[in-house]
Amino acid sequence: METHSPSTIPDGERVPLSRKILWGFGGLADNFMFNTLTALGTLVYVNHFKLSPALAGLALGLPRLIDAITDPWIGNMSDNAKSRWGRRRPFMFFGVIFCALLLPMLWTLPGIETAGNPWYSNIPFFYIVVVGSLLALAYTLYVVPYTALGFEMTPNYDERTRVIVWRMYIGLGGSLAAGWLFRLAAADYFPDLGAGAFWVSVGVAAIVLVAGMIPVFGCRENLEIEKQPPIKLLPAIKYTMTNKPFVILFITYITIIVALFAAQSIAPLLIQHYVFGGDEKQVGTFQGLLMSLAVALSYVSMIAISFISARTSKQIAMRIGLSLVLVGTVVNYFAIDPRWPWAMYLAGAITFLGMQGCWLMIDSMVADVCDDDELRSGRRREGMFSAVKGFALKAAQAITFGIGGYMATFAGYDPEIVGSTGLDESTATRMKFFLIGFQAIGLFISIILISKYPISRARAEETRRLLDEKAAGRNGNELVK
Repeated sequence: METHSPSTIPDGERVPLSRKILWGFGGLADNFMFNTLTALGTLVYVNHFKLSPALAGLALGLPRLIDAITDPWIGNMSDNAKSRWGRRRPFMFFGVIFCALLLPMLWTLPGIETAGNPWYSNIPFFYIVVVGSLLALAYTLYVVPYTALGFEMTPNYDERTRVIVWRMYIGLGGSLAAGWLFRLAAADYFPDLGAGAFWVSVGVAAIVLVAGMIPVFGCRENLEIEKQPPIKLLPAIKYTMTNKPFVILFITYITIIVALFAAQSIAPLLIQHYVFGGDEKQVGTFQGLLMSLAVALSYVSMIAISFISARTSKQIAMRIGLSLVLVGTVVNYFAIDPRWPWAMYLAGAITFLGMQGCWLMIDSMVADVCDDDELRSGRRREGMFSAVKGFALKAAQAITFGIGGYMATFAGYDPEIVGSTGLDESTATRMKFFLIGFQAIGLFISIILISKYPISRARAEETRRLLDEKAAGRNGNELVK
């Protein structure tokens, strides 16, 4: 294994701690925007509004698929934008406002009496698709430029990781809170689960608005980059998707998300009705405690994986993190059992030790890809790379919501039967088999894929050296003129 002694970051490449923190608050808004629907969607739409798991999964998945198409467009607009406030922050400003307005609207479904109808005459289904699509678009307006803003803060291989980690240090508070959202929505002081989801989302929207505005007003941009010539959308996509290191990351990222988050539509139903006998409050408490454990161990994961990355490379650190996630996933097959529900915390702990470090490495590796791309194209295009990464996330999310819902239905899950007689053992076993088998295969493929990622520490540092030489040459020519 290649080892490396960490060196001091040059002053010109170091980002002040205050700037890292101000930018990091956007991660809190991001996590709440992303996790609220994931935490509440399936359980509220199936248990309260009585949509089938398959239809709920489709309603949650379609907006992600529709919005994924707009990601490259917004990313390219952000790269080409010119304003006195910079390329990124005007998009972020409007994105966070629209997200805050739309979040509570997810739970104000009209035509509830048609919730059992087929999709073409199901009014709640169409409402979720429309409002979810608008929310996903608003999320893109914020998160694509926000991510690009972080990528371009420093050109240093290790300092990039130290910048991006602040998004996760602060943003994990949103993940922690999101784990308790369903428990709050199911509390007795709300008249029903739908009303609970609405008022919980109002509180979330207020946090999103405040946290999201902090990097908008607290971070400045390098306005010199705006002088570069604009590039049209299709050539920008072509340059992006012909960058070999990025294509490997892109496919790996999609594979990980599809593998892990197909669980979001099937796991809550399995845990609620198999492990906890249908008790909403017990499953809400479990989710909250599990997410609290996840957040605590995610800090450990980021510190450990960053340590490995600084002394070896990002690719090696990523492979170690994914291996831990795979082990935890396999253990979870035996842990999802009403006889020992505590075992799910053990399986989760192993998974959490690897997972957050993997997300950190992916973001930091995309920032390195931006240098590789500049050497080829002569442009800084963090917005497009951030957008295509966002496209991967949303396309994979769309696939996972759909797959998870149909896996539950295919395994024999029927909300009417489960509501009256509970979840039988054979159906629960089939659901577990689909869930864990799908995740384990995807994670194994991801480990193989990331092994092919070609940007080593040495290559990244050589790319940076060549870019600095080109920049010095340009500046010298300008002085001569």
